[in-house]
Amino acid sequence: MLKVAVCDDEKTEREIIVHMIDRFLKLNNKCYKLFEFGNGEDLISSIRDFDIYFLDIKMDKLTGIEAAKKIRLINEKAVIIFITGLKDYVFDAFDVRAFHYILKPINEAKLKKILYSALKHFDKKDKYIIAKTIRQSTKILIKDIMYIESTQRKLKVHTTYDVIEYYHKLSDIEQELYNDSFFRCHKSYIVNLKYVRSYDTTFITLTNSEKIYVSKYRLADFSKAFMYYLKNEV
Repeated sequence: MLKVAVCDDEKTEREIIVHMIDRFLKLNNKCYKLFEFGNGEDLISSIRDFDIYFLDIKMDKLTGIEAAKKIRLINEKAVIIFITGLKDYVFDAFDVRAFHYILKPINEAKLKKILYSALKHFDKKDKYIIAKTIRQSTKILIKDIMYIESTQRKLKVHTTYDVIEYYHKLSDIEQELYNDSFFRCHKSYIVNLKYVRSYDTTFITLTNSEKIYVSKYRLADFSKAFMYYLKNEV
């Protein structure tokens, strides 16, 4: 889910910006959530990591430029767009690698163009793995994998539509999926955190009501990984 933050200490201006962005994202059929902040302090103290930041520059206490510097310390890849009535901070915007600099009063067509250009940073092709057997190779989209089970040197890839079996090491597939919200919850299981509904000290219950084992030695790390996943997805 795309997470967008709008920070402007002028309530009326902020509401106008939020309304425009909301309308443009709906037109683009994006799955998104918008967050509003009335000052830079509240934005920086938020526990969430945002994908796109729309920042006013001239704000009391913490300016948009100062907020952007703090954002860059925790989020190198975020898209930062300044919206301001001031022309004097263009070079400061370069220092924090701002994506764009929009002057008020806002031109709707320009905002739409810049927003859609920013969205291209998040349009990734669906990643996949290849399950190879003697007779065929099967492409499996990572987003469709619920969990992977290892039994007698064979992997069973449980997807939302089928179970695909092939010979492969669980440790190797674990490395392939390292950055894709998967967790090795047991010596014989890797689970996609996207499909976790609940868990206890013995089992992880998936969204389709299946249960898989979680090792007591990995439970604490699994809990941390799942909480981190939820924090960054909602």
